Amino acid sequence: MNTIDNLNEQIILDYKSALPQYTVMDRYYRGDHDCIYFANDGNRNNVAIHNFIAKFCDEEVNYCLNNPISYVSKTGDPEIIKAIDKYLTHWKTNHNSILMRNLEIYGKCYNLHYIDAKGRFCERLLTPLNAIAYRDHDGIPQRFIHFYTLKYDTSEYYDIYYPDGRIETYKGNGLWNTQKQPFKGVPVSICEMDDISETVFSKIRTLQDSYNQVLSDQVAIIESYKNAYLIMTGVSIDSEMTEKLKTQGLIVLPSNGKASWLMKEMNDGYITSMLTTLRDSMYSATNHIDGNEKLVSNASSLALRTRLIFLEQRSKAMYDYVSDAIYDRLERLFEYLYLKGVGDYDVANLEVKFTPSVPVDTVSVVQTISQLGDKLSTETALSLLPFIENPAIEIEKIKKERADLEEVDLDKLPQVSNG
Repeated sequence: MNTIDNLNEQIILDYKSALPQYTVMDRYYRGDHDCIYFANDGNRNNVAIHNFIAKFCDEEVNYCLNNPISYVSKTGDPEIIKAIDKYLTHWKTNHNSILMRNLEIYGKCYNLHYIDAKGRFCERLLTPLNAIAYRDHDGIPQRFIHFYTLKYDTSEYYDIYYPDGRIETYKGNGLWNTQKQPFKGVPVSICEMDDISETVFSKIRTLQDSYNQVLSDQVAIIESYKNAYLIMTGVSIDSEMTEKLKTQGLIVLPSNGKASWLMKEMNDGYITSMLTTLRDSMYSATNHIDGNEKLVSNASSLALRTRLIFLEQRSKAMYDYVSDAIYDRLERLFEYLYLKGVGDYDVANLEVKFTPSVPVDTVSVVQTISQLGDKLSTETALSLLPFIENPAIEIEKIKKERADLEEVDLDKLPQVSNG
């Protein structure tokens, strides 16, 4: 079997060298955090984890993508919107949410485009845990490697994608299979932040560890009775009795024996203040707000929106990163549709619109649209309404309903008798 070339070997080495860092980021999102345990002296070693990293990542995804992404044709062409709706309808509804979540966790993710066994256009979402891309000076992918295993198979596989359409599949380090894919170039788009320091993990990891440490220390102290000393008088204590105290919590005293607790003075106010400071620092570092804070009962939607202004600034950057990946996706979709002979569409004719999941004063929006009148196109006006998922499709529905009503012959409708 053929062996892998030198460039691919170097790419794989880069993947393996970066893998530990991304593995730690994945661990922290899953709730497996680094936290110092108490010495294993027979006492409890429980660790309390409050996973702010996962909380903030999920909050940003939900804030940005709880409402579906909509597409607006810049030239008012409804066919291009219909094509997107038709040929992506088999995808999971949370596909974009998973894409953004991967970006939130690792600061980088990959979208591999392919045609499935049914001939449908698909996108496989990959991460730095199982893939790596090699790009030229212009940022164009020149090679892409996807690592994976197969069910009931202990072998390690990886696919290498080339600009000429080749896909080489390796089993171990030996070439196992070669095939062709129909797209131009390497069929992958890369969604990444400008710098890995922008991730939630990078911003608050040390604060997260400190919070968990303080919390775990206090839990362990209480569980191990380290907040008090047991004072015993009139009784002799040996190692066997000490062990029974630890495991059974039971002791039999002679008639003249006494036992009591000497409690440590614990400044719970200081501990609470430390946890609050660490928590506030994490919220500040990520531009999030604490949703558990008590709000004024009559707060308007505008007032609530004002509290989210800093989160919106971060979300705007996330929109930009994800938008780049979506435009790459649509460009590849239109290439697929051209190959099928369905149509020749231009991605430059599209605008991707995000609607954040925040309170919206719909009445005010409708009034503004009404006041603008014919100065605003119908499609643009509908795109401003959060409950309209796809403005172009909505316009087609309106036209169809009106056409159906015009076809109704009122003279042939059943007459209602007054008697």
